[in-house]
Amino acid sequence: MRHVIAGAVAIAAVTLASSESGCSVGNGVGSVTGDLFVSDCWSGKFDLQPDFFGATPSADDDTLTLRIQRGSDYITFSDGISILVTHVTELREAIAANGPQSLSVSLPPSVVPPGVPITPDPNPSTVELALYLQQTCRPETPALYAMSTVTVDETGGDAGSECSAQTAAIAGQCDQNVTVPTGTSTITFQHIFDASLADGGDPGGLTADERLIQATFDVVLADPRDMCPGGLGPPAPCRGHLTGSFQFYFERGKPAQAFP
Repeated sequence: MRHVIAGAVAIAAVTLASSESGCSVGNGVGSVTGDLFVSDCWSGKFDLQPDFFGATPSADDDTLTLRIQRGSDYITFSDGISILVTHVTELREAIAANGPQSLSVSLPPSVVPPGVPITPDPNPSTVELALYLQQTCRPETPALYAMSTVTVDETGGDAGSECSAQTAAIAGQCDQNVTVPTGTSTITFQHIFDASLADGGDPGGLTADERLIQATFDVVLADPRDMCPGGLGPPAPCRGHLTGSFQFYFERGKPAQAFP
């Protein structure tokens, strides 16, 4: 099935839907910093300064949706990142057996712009990440997603950033067989909450370690609609490079606010 990209909230609104399992209520620590190059909105250093940390598990499909945000307002009025983790039980077991797990971050292979063919991936990413800037960039809604591969400017570009006007120019060489510098996106989980461990979805009997969600990430963001027609040419240009971390405990309870 083909999924056409419509905007940054497409992932955020869908993956952050409320579930019967409830969600954690916002407390935690973390950081999200880096550089953004978003037309008509932001160009330069970026610091999200998050103070809301939420998680919505779904034992039915073995996923965990994370929301790292500045403030606890609706997504449609806020800045933040959403992270969808699939195959959570497998990830938890790998961490228990071998320690922290580093995973690639990207959109599913079926999520492509119109005119770009779907390319099968024998080892698709199990983590997706989207940046939403509904407060800062209003009324614009930039579509910024962590991608497995994006074009970057290894010369440093504007003010030393990998994401700049030069990056867009490099990636725009659609009719040329060129080799361009690229960046990739990864996340490393030290701890993950697995809803399947909770009796009836209630984590009250779990230890603090079993309820802990902790990770660090280094991602490059792009708008997939910037890809060359037909998917030919260089990868989409980098629109952001973010690094960060988060640590918080899952606690079942009524959401701090209803997810849109």
